[in-house]
Amino acid sequence: MTWNPLKKSFLTTRPSLAYPAVTKDDELQLDELFRNLQSVEDCNRRLQKEMKRYLESVSNAEKAELKMTSDLSSSSLCYENAELRTLVEEYHSVTAQKSEGASELIRVSQRTFLEPLKKFGGEFAGVAATLHAHEQLVQDWKNISARVKKMEERGDRMANTIVKLEKERHNLAAAAEAISASQKKIMEELPIFFNKRIDYIQPTLQAMVRAQLDYHGNTTRCFTILVPSGPGAANTKNGKLVEPECSSRQVSPSLLPESQFQSIIQNKLGNIRSLSIVKNTS
Repeated sequence: MTWNPLKKSFLTTRPSLAYPAVTKDDELQLDELFRNLQSVEDCNRRLQKEMKRYLESVSNAEKAELKMTSDLSSSSLCYENAELRTLVEEYHSVTAQKSEGASELIRVSQRTFLEPLKKFGGEFAGVAATLHAHEQLVQDWKNISARVKKMEERGDRMANTIVKLEKERHNLAAAAEAISASQKKIMEELPIFFNKRIDYIQPTLQAMVRAQLDYHGNTTRCFTILVPSGPGAANTKNGKLVEPECSSRQVSPSLLPESQFQSIIQNKLGNIRSLSIVKNTS
C-alpha cells in the first residue's frame, strides 16, 4: 500500500463565530455540522488504519504457519514415523491453500474496502476548502467591523472621514450578506454529503464481510477435510489436499447473488419455524 491513512486530517479548525452577520442558531448548526463531519473523517481514517493492521496480521499469520509446516515437513522426526509424515504433509497442503485464500482476501479487501474509503477520505479536502472560503469571509467581515468601530469611536466629523466611514459601513453590510449566502449554501450542500455516508459505506462493509466469510469458510473446509472422519476422508491431488469425491462441496455464500443468498436464509428460517418440540400424538 503506497498511501498513508495516517496523514493529517483536512477538517482541523472549527468555524469562527460570525454573530451578528448570522444568527446564533445558524452558528450552532454550522458548528454541529462541522463536528459531525470531523467525526466521520476521523472514523474513516481509523477504519483504514485498522483494516491495514488486520490485513498485515492475516498475512503475517499465514506466512508463520506456512513456515512452521514447511519446517515440520523437513524435520528428521517426520521421516521416522510414516503416520506423522502423512499428517504433516497434509497439514502443509492445507496451509498452502490457506495462504492462497489469504492473498485473495487481502486483494479483495484492498479493492473493495481500502480504496473506496481512501477515495471517500479525499472528498474531505473539498469540504475543508468550502469551510476555509467561508472562514475567509468571516475574517474579512471582522476586519471591516473593527475598522468601522474604530472610526466611530474617534467621532471625527470631517467630510472625507464621514465618506470613508459610510464606505466601510457599506462594505460591512456586503460582507455580512456574503457570509449569510455562504452559510446558506453550506447548510444546503454539506448535510447531503453527511447523510449519504451510510449509503456509501454499506456496500463497502458488506464486501468486507463477504470476503472474510469466504476466507474463513474455505479455511474451515480445508481443516475439516484434514480431520479424519472415516476411510478416504482426505486425499491429495497434485500436492494439494482435496475433498473426497463422494463429498458435496457447497458454494461459498460470498459468491452467491444477494437475492439467492437471502432466499437460502429465508428457507433455512422457514425450516426452523416448522420444527416442533411437542410430539403429535393424535
